[in-house]
Amino acid sequence: MEKARHVEDVHRNSKVDQEPFFPLVIIQFASSTKQAAITWLIAKLQASRNEGGAELTVQTMVMPHSDETNKEDDNSMETMLYIGASTNRLLLAAEMMEMKKLHADGRMREVVIHDLQSFQGSDDLSTFFTKGEKQKILLHEIEGVRAEPLDTNIPGYEQIRLYPGKSILKKYLSRGLVLQFYPLHDEEEIKRLGDEWYQYKKVFSEQPLDKIRNYFGEKIAIYFAFLGIYTVALFPPALIGIIYLVTFWKSVYREAIFAVFNLIWSTLLLEAWKRYSSELSYKWGTLNSSSASKIDEPRADYSGDLGRNPVTGNPEPVYPKWKRSCRFYLVSVPIISICLIVAFIVMLLYFWMQAWADSVYHSSGERWLYLTILYTPTIVYSVAIFIMNTVYRMIAKELNDFENHRLESSHENHFILKLVLFDFVNCFMSLFYVAFYLQDRTLLRSHLACLLITSQLIGQVQEAMVPYFFFKRRETQLAHAMKKSENLKQLDDRAEIDKAIQKQAVLEGTMSVYEGTMDDYLELFLQFGYVFLFSSAFPLAALWALLNNVTEIRTDAFKMCRVYQRPFCESASNIGAWQVAFEVIGLISVITNTALIGMDPTVQKLLPSDMSAVNIVLIFVIVEHAVLAIKGAVAYFIPDMPKWVQIELAREDYQSKQALQKERLSAANRKRQELHEISRPRMSSRSTEI
Repeated sequence: MEKARHVEDVHRNSKVDQEPFFPLVIIQFASSTKQAAITWLIAKLQASRNEGGAELTVQTMVMPHSDETNKEDDNSMETMLYIGASTNRLLLAAEMMEMKKLHADGRMREVVIHDLQSFQGSDDLSTFFTKGEKQKILLHEIEGVRAEPLDTNIPGYEQIRLYPGKSILKKYLSRGLVLQFYPLHDEEEIKRLGDEWYQYKKVFSEQPLDKIRNYFGEKIAIYFAFLGIYTVALFPPALIGIIYLVTFWKSVYREAIFAVFNLIWSTLLLEAWKRYSSELSYKWGTLNSSSASKIDEPRADYSGDLGRNPVTGNPEPVYPKWKRSCRFYLVSVPIISICLIVAFIVMLLYFWMQAWADSVYHSSGERWLYLTILYTPTIVYSVAIFIMNTVYRMIAKELNDFENHRLESSHENHFILKLVLFDFVNCFMSLFYVAFYLQDRTLLRSHLACLLITSQLIGQVQEAMVPYFFFKRRETQLAHAMKKSENLKQLDDRAEIDKAIQKQAVLEGTMSVYEGTMDDYLELFLQFGYVFLFSSAFPLAALWALLNNVTEIRTDAFKMCRVYQRPFCESASNIGAWQVAFEVIGLISVITNTALIGMDPTVQKLLPSDMSAVNIVLIFVIVEHAVLAIKGAVAYFIPDMPKWVQIELAREDYQSKQALQKERLSAANRKRQELHEISRPRMSSRSTEI
C-alpha cells in the first residue's frame, strides 16, 4: 500500500511532458461493433487510474470495411486504436509491476523512480525501456482495466453482462467485438535478429538468446534455450546409435548398456538444464521469489466477487478455493477420465482391426491386392488420434477456463497436466501394449520407429512447409492490405500518425497469431518419450530426434520473425511444469527399459531354471531400484543452482538487509534530531523563567 501511495503521489506531482506519440499496441474492432461500445472502451483506456482506467494515449483510425460477402452495409467502418503511453506513465507502471532493469552495479534490480539515475540507460528516458518492455507494460495496464460495480453491461449490448473485477478487454475479445489485439514489430530490429538467428548458414551457431529475450521476452527465450541444450544433448546417444547400426554386435548386453547410458544421460540433461535456466533467469532478473504467488496480480480472465488482495490491499476478484476444488474434482476429473477410457478403447479397436487385416493379408493368394486392407487400420487409427487430440484440446481448454484459476502460472500448469496426461495415454499406450502385453520386441521396434518418424515428418511439414506457404500467401495479401491502409482516416485532432506505421499496423493484422509455447513443449515432450521410454528397443531414436531438432530451431525462429504477429513479452524463470513432466518420463523410462531387458529370452536363459517367477521379479525390481538410486544420486550431487548464482543471491540479500538497517538508523537519527529540536525551546523557556 505504501508503494502504491508513493507512485500515485509521484504521478500527481509529476509534470506531463509533451512527447511525440508513438503507437506500440493495436486494437482492431469488428466492423459490426457499435460505436457506443468503442467509445466506452476508449474512455476506459484514457481515464485516470483513480477512475479505474489505464491512463494511456489513444488515437483512433477508421477505414471502410471491405467484406464483399456483406452487401447490406456498404458504409460499415473498421476502427483501429493506436495505443501508446507517456514516459512518466511507463515509469509509474514499471515501478508498480516491480519490473527489473540493469542497475549501475551490474545487477538486475527493481525500477524505483526516486533512484532512477542509478540505472543504466536512464540518461535517455525515451529509450530506457525496450519496445518489448513498453508493450509488456501496456498489456498489463490494458488487461488491468476491469469492470466496476456500476458497469453492468457493455454500452450498446444489454445482453453482454459485465461482472465486477472482470477484464473488460477480455470480454470484448471473447464476444467478437474486438477482432485483434497485438503489439507492433520493430522492423529494423527483427531483421537484424533474423539474420543472426534463422539463416541456415548459422545452423551450427549459438542462438542469440539475449537478443531473443530482449525482443520476445523471457518465456520464448527460455523455450529456445531449452530446445538448444536438448538438441546438443542428443549428440552422444545419436552417435552411439549410429555405431550400433554399423557394427555387427547383436546382444542383449549392448541394449542394456545403451539403456543405462540413456537413463543417466537424460538425468544429466535435465539437471544441467536446471542449472543453466537458473543462470539465465538470474541474468535476466526473473528468478522467482518464494512469496510471488501471494503478491502476483490475478490473470485477466479470472472472475469472482470484487474484493481486495490480503497482501497488497489492491482491489481484485475473489473466488473461494473450495468452489475451484469442486469444479476440478467433480467436473474436470470425471470428464478427463471418460476421455482416457475412450482413447484406450480406440487403441484396442485398432489392434483388433490390425490383427484381422494381418490374417486376411497372410491368407490371401495375391498379397499385393490386399495391401490396402493391411494398412487401413493404421490409417484409421492415425486419423482417430488426430481427431481425439483436436477434440480433447478443446475440452481441456474449456475445463481449464471453467476451473477459474487465479494466477496465470496455475492456469497454465493445470492445462499442461491435462494435455500431458491425455497425450501420454494416446501416444504411448499402444507401445506399452505391444511391449508388455503382446511381448513382441520386433513389433515394438517397428511400431516405435513408425510412430516417431511419422510424427516428425508431419511435424516438419507443419513447422517448415506450412509457414512457408503462409509467408508466400501474405505476399498476395500485401496489395489488398496496402489499399486498406490508404483509406485510413484519423478521427483525433492530434499530430498525425506516421503513414509507415499506419501501413505496418494493417499489414501485421494479416499475419498469423502465435498461440504460445504450449504446442512446442508438448512436441518435445512426446519426442523425449519416444527417445527414452523404449531406448533399448530402438537405439536410432535419438538420431531421428536430433535431425528433426536441428531443423526445428531454424524453422521456429523463421516463424517467430516472419510469419507470426509479434507476441507480448512474458516473464519466465524456467520451463515450469514441463520440467516435472520430463522428469516423470525419465523415471518411467527406468521401469520400462528394465522390464524390457528382463523379459528378453537371452536374459531369461542366464537365470537358474528352477528360479520361481516371484524371485525373477524381485531380481529385476532390485536392478530397477539400483538404477533409480543412481539417477537420484546424480540429481542430488548436481546442485540445481550454480555456486556463483547462490553467492550473488546471498550477497543481494545481505545488501538489502544492510540497506534496510541503514535506513532504519537514518530514520532513528532523524527522529532523535526532531525530538531534540522540540525539546530545545522548552529548555530555553525554562531558563528565561528562572
